[in-house]
Amino acid sequence: MDWVADFFIREADLYARILGDEAMVREGEELAAKLAGYLASRGVGGGRVLDVGCGVGRLSIPLAKLGFKVVGVDISPSFIEQARERAVKEGVGDRVVFVLGDARELSSVAGRYAPFDAILFIYTTIIGYYDYDTDLSILRQSRGLAKPDSILIIDTVDRHYYVKVAGRSIINELGGYLIIQRYEYDEGSARARIQWTYYARGSNGYTLRPIANAQLSIRPYTLSELTELASTAGWRLVEAYSSPWEPYRPGGSLLAIFKPS
Repeated sequence: MDWVADFFIREADLYARILGDEAMVREGEELAAKLAGYLASRGVGGGRVLDVGCGVGRLSIPLAKLGFKVVGVDISPSFIEQARERAVKEGVGDRVVFVLGDARELSSVAGRYAPFDAILFIYTTIIGYYDYDTDLSILRQSRGLAKPDSILIIDTVDRHYYVKVAGRSIINELGGYLIIQRYEYDEGSARARIQWTYYARGSNGYTLRPIANAQLSIRPYTLSELTELASTAGWRLVEAYSSPWEPYRPGGSLLAIFKPS
């Protein structure tokens, strides 16, 4: 879909500034520590991890620092370039590989590095960007790249959340921008649309100047829908959380963990 290229390629520098914000970097480090602990408890400490939709490496790089061998894949040339530079700068250039490629062609993009002990789709990435059949294909390709006892983790936001916040706006300030996100949900297409408007603050710190607009279009899933999708692709649900490791409650974050079926 064109919005993917618009948001992650043509407007990559805007979003990269957000991903590089100190709060976002810290969030990535904190999540990496939680995921590392979980994976270690499942016998995957220090294993090979595939981070799909890795962005600028805010999760891949901390995981590499924690001893994992990481392959990060992203469709954005700008993100991959920045991730490679950061990995070298932070001393893990020998433990993480960043590969430019489209997740819809995951087998060919990441196949040379397979098999993987864990495959991650974190921060509402990839799954839901396109349509059901594409999501099914991506998860089937993931299954083909996984070890027999691999772990698949999908971190997203469930459909109940988008229905709940439809018509609302959320304001954040990250990467030096004030960002207003406007949410809409269309029952007919079962897609959520999030309109991002970026503002830069004037020199006085009070006036705001609009500098860009971007739109995301996501096909969100309920837990049962995601479980059915993954099952068709060869994965079985093990457990689900709202965040590491809070019990899952519909209407917010969904962290679903699967094993090969």
